[in-house]
Amino acid sequence: MFGATTASRPMPGQSRSARPLEGMGAAAVIPYDAVASFRITGRAGNLLQDVISISTDGVFVATAIGYGFEEDRGRPLSSAPIASGSPPVVVGDLTLSQLPIAALVEGFRVNPSYTHWMTGTSAAGNVDPDDQGFGIDALPPDRVLGQLLQRIKPAEDISFLLSLIDSGTGRELQDQPSHNLASLGKSNGERPFRTLAQPMHFAPRSTLRLQVTERSEGVTGTLFIVLYGYRVLGAAACPEPVARHLRGMPQCPVETIGNPDARIVPFDLVSSLNLTGVAGNQLESELTVTAEGGFVATSIGYGLAVDSRDVTLRPAAIADVQDAALRTRLAAVVDGQGNWIANSFANLGDIPLRFFSVSALRDGIRIRPDWLRLALRDNGTLSNQLAVGVVDSVFERLNRPVEVAFRYALFDTGTGRELQNQRVGNVAGLGIADGDRPFKKFARPMLLLPRSTLRIELEEVMGRGQLYFAFQGYKLLDRMRAAS
Repeated sequence: MFGATTASRPMPGQSRSARPLEGMGAAAVIPYDAVASFRITGRAGNLLQDVISISTDGVFVATAIGYGFEEDRGRPLSSAPIASGSPPVVVGDLTLSQLPIAALVEGFRVNPSYTHWMTGTSAAGNVDPDDQGFGIDALPPDRVLGQLLQRIKPAEDISFLLSLIDSGTGRELQDQPSHNLASLGKSNGERPFRTLAQPMHFAPRSTLRLQVTERSEGVTGTLFIVLYGYRVLGAAACPEPVARHLRGMPQCPVETIGNPDARIVPFDLVSSLNLTGVAGNQLESELTVTAEGGFVATSIGYGLAVDSRDVTLRPAAIADVQDAALRTRLAAVVDGQGNWIANSFANLGDIPLRFFSVSALRDGIRIRPDWLRLALRDNGTLSNQLAVGVVDSVFERLNRPVEVAFRYALFDTGTGRELQNQRVGNVAGLGIADGDRPFKKFARPMLLLPRSTLRIELEEVMGRGQLYFAFQGYKLLDRMRAAS
């Protein structure tokens, strides 16, 4: 119905090897990402290697290259060894003075996988931990400081050397390994994807070998390097000039720039998924194309909508403090109704964790950088004379769009085709999450037929909120009826 063909007459300069493409439909050319991943160990000089294998069902043409680094940022709250026989602790009664200053400045959070240890609720069931208060059970200190509470280190730019070898032809694509900043740009996605000077095609069953030499000491995580392009299904050869001239029939023009038509309208196909903040959590969403016409996707973008980053303390939780001495000290600034006493001055070091909401601790909190001079004294300890009227302004949540991390995969369920060879990190595949980048344009428009579906599979790494995917393109309104 929506098939398309190329002109049967050979183009000027067309070689005989292009003849297998004659009659090739536009629907048989799909955008595709070829992904290589590397487990970065943090040992400078370490050599890593991965191979991208081209499947047997068609040619892959690479038009651009990009990358992203999914850093392991969680650290134990305290690096100091915990003495054997240390008494158990009630998590909610831990005060800020008992936490490392570095964790308060850089940020710390409750590991979402162990929230039930803090709230005392069961890990099973459908109860939202954000609706629960703090439990009163005491836990071994090694579980609290080593697993439950995590310090979140600032993100770092990775440094490495990269070389690529086309194993099918034996050709190297550089005369020597190149530094990532010189060849690919920054690793956080704040750049356009690098377009190859000339598209490069890979025949079925061929391979591309990538070698990475680490240069960053102590930085660990997963590095993704992505070749963006498209697959020509069923073809054994694909000279790039021929692929550029693939066109659709009047009933489904795949490329419409400069050809206005009242029945071709710009359209965004949008999906939303609720990120829980639990690393490893699997999510799935399916987008359905309506029956009124096909949809052609030309680019893709995404973004994370988060709740307010403000942190409001809950002095009413003083009633649940188990430590009698701590409760007495807090009574100097909190009245019997659980409100701050006006014009009083709080000791930040005495603020217990239960004064923070479970939601804020799951997102992670830190002292606002602009407030460090007020929150800390000259000797680097927490202020003991901070007006209670500004206590709620001292802290902020770490949950920011720029920090979200996940791995995703796209499937055209209408045709049963995958659009990647493996799941890819969001920064590597789409760019930075705060919108400070161009939208990723598909190397070839992706045609979705009426009533077909596009499935998104996602694995969470970090971040909470409503995640939106937007496939930007145009809708073909009842083209067949108009043509008849």
